[in-house]
Amino acid sequence: MDAKTYFISVLAAVIVLCMPFCNGKPEKVEEPQVVRLVYTHWSESVALTNLARVLLEDYLEYEVIMKLTDVESAYREVYKKEAHLFLDAWLPETHSIYYNQYADGLTRVGVIYLRARTGLLVPQYSPFRTIEDLKGYEHALVGIDSGAGVMHKTRIALEKYNLDNPLLSLSEEEMTQILSDSVKRRKNVVVTGWDPHWIWSRYELRFLDDPDNIYGEREQICAIGGGELDQTHPRVVKLLERMQFTETQFNRLIYEVRLANDPLQGARNWINKNTYTVNHWTRGLRPERKKIM
Repeated sequence: MDAKTYFISVLAAVIVLCMPFCNGKPEKVEEPQVVRLVYTHWSESVALTNLARVLLEDYLEYEVIMKLTDVESAYREVYKKEAHLFLDAWLPETHSIYYNQYADGLTRVGVIYLRARTGLLVPQYSPFRTIEDLKGYEHALVGIDSGAGVMHKTRIALEKYNLDNPLLSLSEEEMTQILSDSVKRRKNVVVTGWDPHWIWSRYELRFLDDPDNIYGEREQICAIGGGELDQTHPRVVKLLERMQFTETQFNRLIYEVRLANDPLQGARNWINKNTYTVNHWTRGLRPERKKIM
C-alpha cells in the first residue's frame, strides 16, 4: 500500500468515527419520560405529590406513576430504585431512623420547606404548657400510624418524661376527627401533630414545650431520590431544586387539596392562584421540540 492510499484509508476511518459529532455536539441521550413517585397518606405528602404530578405532566411533559405506601417502604423503594422520588422526607430528625438506614443510596434532591416541626399539639385553651404537665393526665394521647416518625419520637418522649399515657395508633383522618370533636366541645385533647398541616388553618393550636428537645428543632422537608437522578432526569432535579414554599403557600396547598374532590384538581386550583411562583419553578424546563425540516 503506497502512502497516498494509506492516507485516504485513515482519513475515511476518521470521518466515519466522527460522523455522530459532525454538528459539533455529541448525540443527546434521550431522557427517560417516566417518573415514579412514592408517597404516604399524610396530608402534606398527598398535596406535594399531586402538585408534582401536575407540574411534571402538564409543564415538563413526563408520564408520572404514583404509588401510595408507608413511610419506611417509601425510603426503601427509592433506595432500591423501584421509585425515583419521595417528596416528603422530614430531616434531620423525624425520619432519621429511615434515612440513616438507606443513606448510602439516597440523595437530597431539593429542600421543599424550611420550617417543618413535629410534636404534641393541644388547643389554645388547654391548661397544659409543656409535655411535663401531662403527668396526671388520665387520657390517651391521640397518634397516627405506628411507623410515623412523630410516633417514634412520642414513644421516646413518653419514656423520657416518665408518662403512663397510652398512645393510640390511628389514621390521620381519625386523629383529626377526634381533634375536631374535642375542640367543638372544648375538651382537653393531646395529639401527635406537625406543621405544615391544614388543621392550622382551621383551629387555634399550639405545640407543647419540649424541655428535653425530644422532637428536635424545626427541620426541613426534602425531596429524596436515587444517587444518579441528576444524570437520568436532570429536568426533574432542576424543578425540585427550585421548588420551595413559604409557610402560607404550603398550608394553602394542603388545604386546597383537602377541599377538592380530586387531589389533582386541588393542586391545579393552587397553581392557578400561584402562577408567578410556578412559572419561576418551571422556566426553561419544557422539553425541546425537534425541528421539522
